[in-house]
Amino acid sequence: MEDVGKETSAPVAKRPKRKWPIVVGVVAVVLVAAGAGFWVWHEQPSFCNAICHEPMDNYVDGYYHDATLMAYAHQQEGAACLDCHEAKIEEQVTEATSWASKSYQVDEAGSLATTGVTADKAFCAKSGCHDWDVVVAATQDWGGDAGVNPHRSHQGEAIDCSNCHVAHGSSYMYCNTCHDYAVPDGWQQPNRGERRAS
Repeated sequence: MEDVGKETSAPVAKRPKRKWPIVVGVVAVVLVAAGAGFWVWHEQPSFCNAICHEPMDNYVDGYYHDATLMAYAHQQEGAACLDCHEAKIEEQVTEATSWASKSYQVDEAGSLATTGVTADKAFCAKSGCHDWDVVVAATQDWGGDAGVNPHRSHQGEAIDCSNCHVAHGSSYMYCNTCHDYAVPDGWQQPNRGERRAS
């Protein structure tokens, strides 16, 4: 007997499953997560010496462990390295190139032998950092000497904060190149008439 009226259907070809959108999506998610993780790490002090051990180990170690440094005091107050050292891409490229080519100099302690690095009132007293009026009030009658205030100098604004304050080294009582004022613990006392190279 013949099956009359029964249609024979051709087998339906299965469409190949497209896996590429899933693969592309997974790769995109991984790249975004890795990029975000790298950016978060980039914002941490540990980023600075992860690759560039010399010369950055000294700076990061001091930031975390040397209570005599201004950098440590900033760390204790929750200020990160990039709060002061703005991450500009052109500077970072220059620094990476200098590190890769070993075209930088270090001092006997292994720190960068830099000159001319300064920080002025506009930099240190910017919004969210030091309040200049509070700084001036806190140092009035310095060392018990009436009228003496290292932050209200007779030289006016000609002196940068970095003439005295050193973030990653010993601070320096610049006023005492001419005067004989009280020197904070841990600070360098200059010889009269001696000017520190900056």
